[in-house]
Amino acid sequence: MNAEERIHDLERQLHQLSSDLQHSQQQLRDLQQQLRLLKEQHGVPVLIQAEEAAPHAEQRKPQGIEHFIGLKLIHLVGIIVLVIGLSIGVKYAIDGQLISEMMRIVLAYSAGIVLFLLSVRLRKAYTFFSAILFSGSMASIYFTTYACFTYYHFISGGLAFAIMALLTVYTILTAIKYDRKEIAVIGMVGAYGIPFLISSNSDRFEQLFSYMLLINIGVVYLSFRRSWKLVGQLAMIITWTLVIGWAFMRSDQSQDQWIGLLFVIVFYLLFCINAMSFLIIRKQPLSFMESQQLLVNHVALFLASLCLFDVVWASGMVTVWTAGSALIVTALLPKEKFLQRGLVIVGLMILLLWISLRWDGLFVTLLWVLVSVLLFAWGIAGRQSWVRLTAVTLIGLTLLKLLVIDSGRFTPLQKIICYIAIGVLLLLFSFYYQRLGLAVGREKEKQS
Repeated sequence: MNAEERIHDLERQLHQLSSDLQHSQQQLRDLQQQLRLLKEQHGVPVLIQAEEAAPHAEQRKPQGIEHFIGLKLIHLVGIIVLVIGLSIGVKYAIDGQLISEMMRIVLAYSAGIVLFLLSVRLRKAYTFFSAILFSGSMASIYFTTYACFTYYHFISGGLAFAIMALLTVYTILTAIKYDRKEIAVIGMVGAYGIPFLISSNSDRFEQLFSYMLLINIGVVYLSFRRSWKLVGQLAMIITWTLVIGWAFMRSDQSQDQWIGLLFVIVFYLLFCINAMSFLIIRKQPLSFMESQQLLVNHVALFLASLCLFDVVWASGMVTVWTAGSALIVTALLPKEKFLQRGLVIVGLMILLLWISLRWDGLFVTLLWVLVSVLLFAWGIAGRQSWVRLTAVTLIGLTLLKLLVIDSGRFTPLQKIICYIAIGVLLLLFSFYYQRLGLAVGREKEKQS
């Protein structure tokens, strides 16, 4: 076959493939049309598929920075600035005694209702803009209800809880109906942040944390229901920032410790459920971000406990809990290697901190050496190369600590003991690798 015949043959094949592709696309469109008709008959909301929308994507695609600012950014910034402006305006009126307490509540509710009515009016023509207005209205009404109970005592705690619970449910259902993350994100940020424009709430932290817990329950459900994992992660960051900030800035009141710890534990468990919900219910493996969320949640638990109690007590408590969590994850989730290793490393760091704060001098160095020995033995027994490497790293840090920090404080006898212990341990580690080097190499190849 010459070159010309080969070219003709390739052209025929290309034409046949093009025909087959067009035929498949037509079949896909027919099936989508049938599926739409079935959904409409049964009252199921119909979502436009990406393939169906493709022919019109070019004319809908925003062009340039101006379209991005005009169609996306201005809406978000505008509603945030508006809500902040309303809050500052109310604060100014309060400081200047310009309006009565009842009028403040009436005006605040009126602003939220106006935003809500505008969102309903513009929903069909401007869905995204309507969603932004709706989220701003919910944030305003959330805060106003919170203020009615906390600051002015116009309503009872039960009524305030019932109103905010209904608002939470309604916001969740509307966010699902709009299918927009913006409603959840802006409404959540507004509901969290607006109270702090008015007061630090340091004298009513139980009410503030109960209010936050109610919002978080709704956010966690919405995060799972719509697979909006970012919403749950953002809620975790905001919540822990506020909780740790309160615990750090609070006055030394022992009666606040255990109530604060109760809220800390509840928030911790709630965000653990949030991070593992897809694994538990849908049997999906943890993503990298979900594993990171669990690790950050552990660190936040430690920091909050540290601010509530003394360092030794908090370090010991979280060390035990993290060790237990690592064992549970290892037993129940053997495939989640990143999470297992992360929990071990976090727990190890807190353990070393606890040892350093609980004891002093030679005893700390020797305990660090003991931890290194236990880790290395665990790595050998469990055939885990990363555990052995962690033990070697820890003994290296112990040696660095001895050279940089302890040399100026230890007596000659203490230095002799430490140097001999670390030297012998390093030689034993080296002997293990020399003797079993080939086996270790093969093990690493299998794990990789």
